[in-house]
Amino acid sequence: MKKTISIISIFIISLVFINCSKKDQGKLAAEQFKLSENASVNSEINKLKDTLKTAGTDVEKAEINTKIAVILDEKGDINSLMKTAAEAVKYQPNQYMSRYLLGKSYIAVGRYNDAVDELNISIGLKGDFAPAYFELGNAQYKKFSYPAAKESYKKAIAYDKKMIDAYNNLGVLSTLTNDLKSAETYLKTCNSLNPDFAVAYKNLGILYDTKMKKGPEAIENYNKYLTLRPDCPERSLVKLWISAIGG
Repeated sequence: MKKTISIISIFIISLVFINCSKKDQGKLAAEQFKLSENASVNSEINKLKDTLKTAGTDVEKAEINTKIAVILDEKGDINSLMKTAAEAVKYQPNQYMSRYLLGKSYIAVGRYNDAVDELNISIGLKGDFAPAYFELGNAQYKKFSYPAAKESYKKAIAYDKKMIDAYNNLGVLSTLTNDLKSAETYLKTCNSLNPDFAVAYKNLGILYDTKMKKGPEAIENYNKYLTLRPDCPERSLVKLWISAIGG
């Protein structure tokens, strides 16, 4: 009886695997890779925490906490990032990276004024650090300080001319403030730097559709977005936009 159950179980598992589409198999592979990657990341964090226990000086403690914070930022663990970056700042207040990471974590939890303060300190410590200007722009945008946000994004681009996210955000802000030619230029720059940067096509579509009243251009960009993001959650909505302007 046990042998029969085992054979049936193996058959069912094999059948499910064989009937997976290529898309499903890719998703399974991605999930397995992510689990493996997370285990590796957690192992690296634990090693750094062990090193922290024997750190002798405040400078060493700050450097180790900052290394952990960088990994937590990549992992997306906001609460741990905030706590660890704050620890790094406590031990070494004049470290631009820990100030930047703390400011970035504050944006994620809605503490925009605190984020602006930390990011300005980071910039004061390293004036050519493009990511700090970018995150400062994000915090200012959340505070509806659009002119200040624009200037911060422009400074980010001045120090990193290939920062696609900054061009995109400038395009969005320029659309919101009716600086339409600038919006078009910024969003087209995104796509010239990276033709697979999907969100810029959607934003261009919105610009052409709602502001510049250029239906064919809007349809073209909406369709490019859907081609690059076939599984996007707003697919039905974007298709409605296309239909509404005759596409």
